[in-house]
Amino acid sequence: MVCPIHQSELQFDKTTNFWECVPLPDGEIRCQEGCVFKIEKGIPRFVPSDNYTSGFGLQWQKYPKTQLDSYIGQNISQRRLENSLNMPLDALKGKVVLEAGCGAGRFTELLIEKCKFLVSIDLSNAVDANLKNCAGKNPYLLMQADINELPLPHRFFDMVICLGVLQNTPSPEQAIESLGKHVKPGGLLVIDIYTHRSRFGTLTKCLTLGYPLRAILRRLNPELGLKVTIALTAICDPIRKHTCKIKWLDRIAARIFPSACNYNDFPELDSKIIYEWNELDTHDFLTDYYKHYRSSEELSKHLEELGFINISCVDHGITVARATVPN
Repeated sequence: MVCPIHQSELQFDKTTNFWECVPLPDGEIRCQEGCVFKIEKGIPRFVPSDNYTSGFGLQWQKYPKTQLDSYIGQNISQRRLENSLNMPLDALKGKVVLEAGCGAGRFTELLIEKCKFLVSIDLSNAVDANLKNCAGKNPYLLMQADINELPLPHRFFDMVICLGVLQNTPSPEQAIESLGKHVKPGGLLVIDIYTHRSRFGTLTKCLTLGYPLRAILRRLNPELGLKVTIALTAICDPIRKHTCKIKWLDRIAARIFPSACNYNDFPELDSKIIYEWNELDTHDFLTDYYKHYRSSEELSKHLEELGFINISCVDHGITVARATVPN
């Protein structure tokens, strides 16, 4: 590990073996230039706890297990992860992997079982939920850190994975460039981002109530914003649950009743879990501070400019990109 500011080696005030499973012993981390970072609740913290992702942190404290395959008894997250990687998870055997934007551990719990060693980071305090969900499964390093200032060496990881994150950063292009620096020659970068036609963007277009709602909710304190989206789901969900059975009708209903509706997407799930997932998604895309969209062409062009090769960009409503660092 290195100082995210000076890239100098970090020193610890206690004997710490990062190849052991978290939680780590609480203490301080120092760099040679005088920077001091804390290890709190077993997790190294390289950013202030109060930042633009505070709402996400609260979200994952409220819904820590909703998207975990181990909780819902289905392989929904595994399918998404394998589709994004374009390979089975068994192919990660022997790989050192960085997971950027780990949240409560939706993909962490899957990656941790397969790769040689996993480093998971998140800007929000969702790392606390991640620790509760994943600690003890296998050794991994968990940190609260900024994608753009990672306390990790460059050209180190066989694979860097960043799913469901870039659209919520101040600059997706800057985040991609930062992540790319940590992929070793011959290694793989796997990312995704909303497209303009994504269902995740539907509620925020100007012809829906989602647009003015988000303009208000993203400025509220996180606790109040969460209460509002929970109430909004309670009002809208009974209606959307019925209108979603008729596609054209639900398109109209979505503009008037701007809550998430996953009943058609996950028919295999219990309705109580789907409702919980709807609450989560409604909060996610009505309170996020940043929301960016990029086409597959835009993403591919940026990766080319950064020097990546073997670029593949697939648009499924969310653009998924895979690219290799040249040897």
